[in-house]
Amino acid sequence: MLTGERYKSISKETSGVLRGEYGATPAQVDKELQERVLDIDEQPITCRPADLIESELETLSEELFQLSKMHQFSLTPEEEGIDDVLTYALFPQVGLNFLKNRGDASFFEPVPAGGATFTDANEEEIYTVEVENQSYVVRVAPGGDISAIAPVGEGLGEKPLSVPKDPHKGEVIKAPLAGTVVKVLVSSGNVVKKGDPVLILEAMKMETQVSAPRNGNVAEIHVRSGDSISVGDSLVSLI
Repeated sequence: MLTGERYKSISKETSGVLRGEYGATPAQVDKELQERVLDIDEQPITCRPADLIESELETLSEELFQLSKMHQFSLTPEEEGIDDVLTYALFPQVGLNFLKNRGDASFFEPVPAGGATFTDANEEEIYTVEVENQSYVVRVAPGGDISAIAPVGEGLGEKPLSVPKDPHKGEVIKAPLAGTVVKVLVSSGNVVKKGDPVLILEAMKMETQVSAPRNGNVAEIHVRSGDSISVGDSLVSLI
C-alpha cells in the first residue's frame, strides 16, 4: 500500500493476472478489479495464454545482435544456447545492462571490504522518510538504531541538517523503492493532476507506477529510462 489506498495503483503483473495472461487462477478473481484493468470491449483470456502470442524469437535475436554491435559487447555463441536473447527478452533494460557489463564485476557491486557494512565504525547514514504526509530527516547509527529525528528543514542535534527548498523546483517526488527506471511518462512543463502516473519503476521483476502527489506542473526530470535508483532518490520536481 505505497499509495496509502489498497489497489489504487495496480501493477503490470497484477493486471496481467486479472486479464488471464498467466492462465487460470486457483480462485475466482475480484470482478470489480478485473473490470478496472480490462479495456473497453476486452474480454479476459480463458484459453492457454501462450496460444495467443506470436513468436518474437527471431525479431529479438536480431534486435539484440544490432544492440551488441552498437554498444560493442559480446554475445554468447548461438551454438551454446540462446540465454542472452532470453535475458534480454525478459528484462530489456536490466538484462541489457548486464550483457553490456558482463565482464566488469565492479559495475554490479562494490569490492568487499572485509565484510564491514560501514567503512568507518562511527559512520552514520541520513534518510528522509514521510509519515502521514509529513517529511522527516532521520539519522541512523551503525547497527540500525535511530540516533536522531526531526522534521525536514530543522536540525538534528549536534549535527544540524536541513533540506533546502528551491522555490523554483517546488516539491520533489522521491523514489519509494530501489530499482530501475523503466519509463518516464512526463516531460518538463507538463501539467499533472494528483494521482497521474509520472514514471514506472522496476524492482525484483515487478513494475511499480509512481504517481503525482498533488496537482502541479513538471519543473524538472531527475532520471532517465534505464537509470538505477535508490530509496529516496529524486525523480521528478513539481511546482
